Amino acid sequence: MNYSHKRFWEPSTAQALSSSVGVGLLATALWQPLDMVKTRIQVRAEGIGIRQLGIYAGYNPNKIFREIHAQGNGMKGLYAGLDAALLARGTYLFTRNLVYKVIYDRIKPRKATNDLTTREKSALAAFAGAVGAIVSNPFEVALTRLVTDGALAPERRRNYAGVFDAYSKISSAEGGFGLMRGVVPSIYRAIALNVAISGPYNYFNEAMYNCFGETDANRPVALVLASVVATLATIPFDNVKTRLQYSFADPAQNRLNYNGFVDCARKIFMFEGWQSFFVGSYAYYFRTLLYGLTTIYTMDLITTRWKKQAGLKGKYL
Repeated sequence: MNYSHKRFWEPSTAQALSSSVGVGLLATALWQPLDMVKTRIQVRAEGIGIRQLGIYAGYNPNKIFREIHAQGNGMKGLYAGLDAALLARGTYLFTRNLVYKVIYDRIKPRKATNDLTTREKSALAAFAGAVGAIVSNPFEVALTRLVTDGALAPERRRNYAGVFDAYSKISSAEGGFGLMRGVVPSIYRAIALNVAISGPYNYFNEAMYNCFGETDANRPVALVLASVVATLATIPFDNVKTRLQYSFADPAQNRLNYNGFVDCARKIFMFEGWQSFFVGSYAYYFRTLLYGLTTIYTMDLITTRWKKQAGLKGKYL
């Protein structure tokens, strides 16, 4: 059969879910050490704040990286909590993309253009991201505690054996509340990330095309700039999320005790200043950028293969 007339192709729900989750897990596994460094920096800054202004926000991530490596566990130490990271990310991506795809496929045929506008897609992505954040939050709590455990004094460590041990112990000791710690900033972070990465990325990508035409540098440069916007938009929520999820049920073991999202944000501002909302932004930025680059180019390879199998040729690939 001659497929040369084919110009358009969309992945099936199964293809969209399997590819996005698989690529997301790959990117998570590759750049987990950066996420670990970011989280350790955020916990270290609690109650202290930023001691000096600069690109590192008072905490040199290279130094934190070396400290983790010097604890004697080698690369294994840098990948502490990887099982929780994969489960949290996989759960988030599956839920987020399933919700997005189902709603998108229901709304699209009703539109005169047979597609959603950019704003509608952003709103849908924000909603789907919020649902994904709620579902994946228990594993995010386990991830935060597994990552930060090695930075505590031996007598204060929780000593979780892994993500399922953490889940079991948190649920038995703290109940459902413990598993849902930090869910509000997690929702806000997901909404902000879905809006602040895709919109600016498309804008900068189009601007690069208008200025320089079709070049290989368009997408990387657009992602470099979009990652700056995404980092500034989401790191405050990420800092609040980390503190709420890390905190002990026993108030005596915490530097500061928080009564929810608003109280945590208020105490950060009052005791440490607004700069502390951006602690860990250096490592967070590179993690966002490298995760995005890994996702974009790996998905390109997969979708190009699927388009060829569907019969698309030439400029329609």
